[in-house]
Order: sequence, then structure tokens, then C-alpha cells
Amino acid sequence: MPYAFCPGCDQRIFLRKDPKVGDMVYCPNCEDQLEVVAVDPIELDWPWDEDEDETTEWEEEEEEDEWEDEDEEE
Repeated sequence: MPYAFCPGCDQRIFLRKDPKVGDMVYCPNCEDQLEVVAVDPIELDWPWDEDEDETTEWEEEEEEDEWEDEDEEE
């Protein structure tokens, strides 16, 4: 049975027979939800949350605009 290690706690996690990139797994030790990101060798990582990235980009653009506005006022 194939296995991989949790990136958070190094717990060995056993996977189904033919894991595929994108499969979601659960670490019973630290209770994290993980995603299979590679299969040769099998590698797990925390799932990518596209909404978080979009929010970060938006916040960064807003901060840049605030700096430009302050410079214009001086």
C-alpha cells in the first residue's frame, strides 16, 4: 500500500492503491486536509485556495494605491 508523509507532522499516511494528483487525504494525527501534489515520489501538501490568492493580490494593489495617494498629497 503506498504512503506519503504529512508535511505538518511527518505522520505516515497510507493512500489508496493508485493515488492521483489532486486527490484529497486526511492526516489522522494533526487533522489537516492534504492534497496529493506529486505521485513519483508521492508528495502531499496543503491544498491551494485560489480565493486567498485573489484576495492577497487585491489587498496588495490597494496598498500600492494608498501609498501613491499619500505621495500626491504632500
